[in-house]
Amino acid sequence: MKKSTAIILLVIVTVIWGGGFIGIKMALDRGMSAGMLNMARGFIFSTVVFVAFPKNVLSMSKAEFTNGMLVGTFNALGFITQAIGALYTTPSNSSFLTTTNVVMVPFMAWAIFKIRPKLRNLLAVVVCMAGMGVLTGAFETEFVLNIGDLYTVIGALFFGLSIVFLAKQPECGHFSTGAFMMGITLFAAGLVYMLVFEEISFAAVAWTKVILPVLYLSIGSNFIAQSLQIVAQRHLSASTACLILMLEGVFGSIFSVLFGYEPFTINLLLGGGLIVCSLVLSEIQFVKKKDKGIVPRE
Repeated sequence: MKKSTAIILLVIVTVIWGGGFIGIKMALDRGMSAGMLNMARGFIFSTVVFVAFPKNVLSMSKAEFTNGMLVGTFNALGFITQAIGALYTTPSNSSFLTTTNVVMVPFMAWAIFKIRPKLRNLLAVVVCMAGMGVLTGAFETEFVLNIGDLYTVIGALFFGLSIVFLAKQPECGHFSTGAFMMGITLFAAGLVYMLVFEEISFAAVAWTKVILPVLYLSIGSNFIAQSLQIVAQRHLSASTACLILMLEGVFGSIFSVLFGYEPFTINLLLGGGLIVCSLVLSEIQFVKKKDKGIVPRE
């Protein structure tokens, strides 16, 4: 697969995930708790993968299982710690601090796999973080660190680790094995979080109204988007993938405006523009003549 194709696939992933913010909002507003929602997403996600690719799942190699467990566990822990942090901090702080995984990923890849970040990657990180700061309004309000912020930073660390290890998945493995492991770990994490930290009330859920949002999240955001993510990241470095995935926040804001959850602001335009610029900056060598065909994994 060409690097340009992988980038396009990952952008499609961010569009789907951006719409997922609306699905999450709808499900939570109709009585589902965070743990219950993640449990349902993980269960449906893993079930669909198994039904579609039973032979691949049952014959996954040890390397696929290990990588899938690592990626899935870090991804699930990211969702859980982010949810805990959201209880004690503001939405702006939570959104801005979660994006710190953009800064973490190049150095994680350097520390774990000895992949030295390039200067353009570091410059892109600075521009991207500036864009997220403008987009969330974090630069315009008082920023005070508290226990919720600490949990959110830990969540960003987990998300960053999932991206780093996903970039090093077994090349000969089928994408369905990684997707299945991500679904199973999300289900397990959601179940544990629901049983330990939440007051379970199935009667409070408007089940007929949460079906469509949950199906969108499970099949769209998880099965389709995360499968595309697994396929695309075979051909991209962790640093590049992380920057592209930051578009999720931009598309999330766009969908939020379109569905009437928030007004259009100049911050959305300027912040989104800076993030797009950071992606172009990170791939500035893409115009060189030698950058053709399949790009070796960095």
